[in-house]
Amino acid sequence: MLAKHLNALIRAIFCPIGACKLTSHSLRPAIDFKSCLKTALARVSPETREYDQKPILLSASWRLGSMLVQSMLMEHKQSAIIWSEPLDHCKIHECIANQLRAFISRRPFERFFFSKRQQRNLSAEWVPSLYLDVDFLLNAHRGFFGRPFGEFDRAIDRSNCGIKEARPTIDRVMHFRVRHPRCKIVILYRNPYDADLSRRHVKAGKFRRRSDDWVKTADADDQHWPETTHSFIKGHERVNDPLIRYEDLDNPVGIDRLSDYLAWPVSRSSILRRRDLAKKQERSVTLARLDKAILDFATGRTRKDAGY
Repeated sequence: MLAKHLNALIRAIFCPIGACKLTSHSLRPAIDFKSCLKTALARVSPETREYDQKPILLSASWRLGSMLVQSMLMEHKQSAIIWSEPLDHCKIHECIANQLRAFISRRPFERFFFSKRQQRNLSAEWVPSLYLDVDFLLNAHRGFFGRPFGEFDRAIDRSNCGIKEARPTIDRVMHFRVRHPRCKIVILYRNPYDADLSRRHVKAGKFRRRSDDWVKTADADDQHWPETTHSFIKGHERVNDPLIRYEDLDNPVGIDRLSDYLAWPVSRSSILRRRDLAKKQERSVTLARLDKAILDFATGRTRKDAGY
């Protein structure tokens, strides 16, 4: 008991400093990525921008109820399959999206790309920098998703496929929208107090990025919520898709909104056949006053912006 109170005291002293540092730095990549994405897309032909595949992206952070929503999306749509963080150890979606961070301002120069070459006799040109056009890069990104998942989905007779991402940032969501302009994106967020109680019930750490970004302590996890939620609230309009509150999953208005968006019926969470048994146990526990105060400081303005 003494060790527990000592740990809480240490958190109270050092957590605020860490929270401020993490929040201030973690928002920069999303802003940078927006400009990089815009620069890259300026080099893509209108024909390549169009793409008819319509996957689903369920984007949520840890302990926000994404597994429940995943089941809700597949409840009435037997032809749908939502993959759960496929090969998350490999960081496949993060690595693909990060390739576009190389496009800054007007670099790479136009003359580097093959289509801009004045001559087709490359032996007579300066070729140390000879690049594929961005159209090919974007199509390669689509193929990386479409080949393995699309072929498997067809093999098991599933016509609607999607992915659940639980280590998201708004830049990955934006990249998914660029890759698949006609996709459906569901962004989920939740009350930080309930999310924290859910994490405490599981008592498991998570990798934000394998294998060098291990989030194990309560402090680091409390800081992760404002990072992701802030990026969702401030950036979801860039991808033109709705934000869904976990608390609205049993609200008829919220569920009707989600059903209309997806164009198929979605069950309310309370009548879903697969009950979330863990929630009943979570409700029997409340946050200690000191833990709540620390969480209030860590989530700060983001919690108010989210309506909590």
